Formats: sequence, structure tokens, C-alpha cells
Amino acid sequence: MSKRRTHSPEFKAKVAMEAISGRKTLQEIAADHAVHPIQVSQWKKQLLEGASDLFTRGKKAQAKDESQAKEAELFQQIGKLQMELEWLKKSLNCSVARELRKLVDHDHPELTVSRQCELLGLPRSSLYFQPVPVRESTLRIMARIDAFYLEDPTAGSRRMVQYLARDGIPMSRDRVRNLMRRMGLRAIYQKPRTTVPGEPSERFACLADVRAVTTPGQVWATDITYIPLQKGFLYLVAIVDLFSRHVLSWKLSNSLDMEFCMEALEMSLASGRTPQIFHSDQGCQFTSSAFVQRLKAEDIKISWSGKGRCFDNILVERLWRTVKYEEVYLRAYSDGWERRSVWPASSGGTAM
Repeated sequence: MSKRRTHSPEFKAKVAMEAISGRKTLQEIAADHAVHPIQVSQWKKQLLEGASDLFTRGKKAQAKDESQAKEAELFQQIGKLQMELEWLKKSLNCSVARELRKLVDHDHPELTVSRQCELLGLPRSSLYFQPVPVRESTLRIMARIDAFYLEDPTAGSRRMVQYLARDGIPMSRDRVRNLMRRMGLRAIYQKPRTTVPGEPSERFACLADVRAVTTPGQVWATDITYIPLQKGFLYLVAIVDLFSRHVLSWKLSNSLDMEFCMEALEMSLASGRTPQIFHSDQGCQFTSSAFVQRLKAEDIKISWSGKGRCFDNILVERLWRTVKYEEVYLRAYSDGWERRSVWPASSGGTAM
């Protein structure tokens, strides 16, 4: 088994600072440093949340040293574990049945095979299971699928059926899909997801009705969309007045955190105006306690779109269509710096 990679605090800080700068997408940063984009996002969030702790590090370090000293004392007092737990320790990182079967010692002097299987969580039927080898004809078909996938990695099961049929191999889509899953092949295509549901402590009904909006400042609405770049995505949030359809503020980020949404809200409130109703979807950014409490502090009524109701926020969705078809898709930005050279100079503003 390959050892898990570890990174130094200096490396994490460097990557997190690069993510905070917003110059590159998370995918580009992850590719440059050979890490996963989720790690980059987590390190960025940790750096933002822990920035205020820099000024109290001395006290925390002292408390940490005392805690470590107590832990060392306790570890010295701990004796050897029982024989079964000692034997089980070597299998803690194994979860695949074929790996667990290798740990069973049929000649162990004290542990029976049944007891070993019980400790490993391995059914005895799995211990004695003998896998059936794949037929030669199936291996040849899998080789052809692999060759077609190398030529066209965007092909899914439907297109793969057509390729095989042209090669004289008629197959059903279900079998092709099963073989592709077995081989770990998946079609490459964009899969952005900006509305990740949160777990709020309280919920709010939808109060926004476009037909009932009669004055400016009555209802503000917000949403997040993605801006495709050559290597990944940037995420754009905007706050719109539903009566005038004026964009009050907007903000860009290379990660789907709550901070850039909060910054856009603060920019809108900085004008001194507050709406009667603030409408959004149920994404975790807008249902977070910090975002909700900020709206409540201004005595603003909170409105959330219902699940599966795409028309509740139709005017902001129409704004995204205009932004993408009349700006983003025409220019095809290569990175965040090129985007900033075309849009207003700052990373957020009151007009687009």
C-alpha cells in the first residue's frame, strides 16, 4: 500500500496564500503543486479562519505544550494491549476484502480463523471466496473500449456503443456502461455545482414574488454562478435589486466559501440602503449562521427558494445568461488576471 503524503505547514501556507490571491483557479493551483483541489480549498479556509489566532499564539502554544506534556505522561502509563488487539493493529488501514484475506493466519497458535474473521469484520464466506477470471472475449472488448477512450475521453456509454458497433462489436449500452465502470472510465465534461445544500438550524419561506415588487429596494436577490476558464472555474456572486434589476454588488472567488458572499453583502449594505426582503437559494453559503445573523441584524426579512423551484430566482438567472452569452463565452478568459483586466479594476463592484 502506498504511504499517505504529508505536507509541511510552510507548504500549506504557500498554497493557501496563492489561493487567496485569486489569480488562479483551484484546479490550476492543485496541478502546479500536485495536490487535490479540495485540499487547496480547505487550506485556504483554515488560513482565513486562523488569521486572527496569530496574535494569541503565545498563550495557545504554552497551553499546547502543557497538554502535550500531560499526554506524554499518560502514554508512559499505558501498558501493552491485549494479544487480540495487538494482532488487530496491523489491519486498521485495510478495508478491501482481498487485503483482509491476506491478514488471516490459518496457523495462528491461539486465534482461530473464526475469531480472526470476527475481529477483521470479514465474513468467512469472503475468506474462502475464489474469484472467477474474466473471459478472454471480455478482455478483448475492454481493450477496445480503452483504446476508444484514449482517442475520445469525452465519450460516454452511448457514444462508446456506436464506436464498438462500427468496429463490428454489437453490444448493449448497459453492458458497455458496466464495463466502463469496472475499468474506472468516465466521460470528461464540466460538472460545476454551486448550490450545495446546507443544514440550517431554522428555515425561511419564499417571500419573493416578482409580480408584487413595486418599488426599488423592496427585494434584493442573490445567486452564485461559475465562470469557465481554460483551466478550471471562478465563482461569481451578485446581489440584484429585483425592481430596477440593478446589480448592487458582485464578487469573484476561486472557491465556494462563504466569505466572498459575505463581502458582496457588506458592499451592498455599505451604500446605506437596506431591503425589506433578501432572497436567495438554499446553498450553504446563504444558509450559514453568519450570513443569516448579518441579515437579521439589519432587520431584513429572509426569503429562500423552495427545493426544485427554479423560477423563484428567475431574474438573477436571467442576469447570468446575459453575463455569460454577452461577455464570458465571447472572451474565453485564460485566468483570473485576464478577467480583471476586462471587468472593473477591483475584484468586486457596483456595476458589471
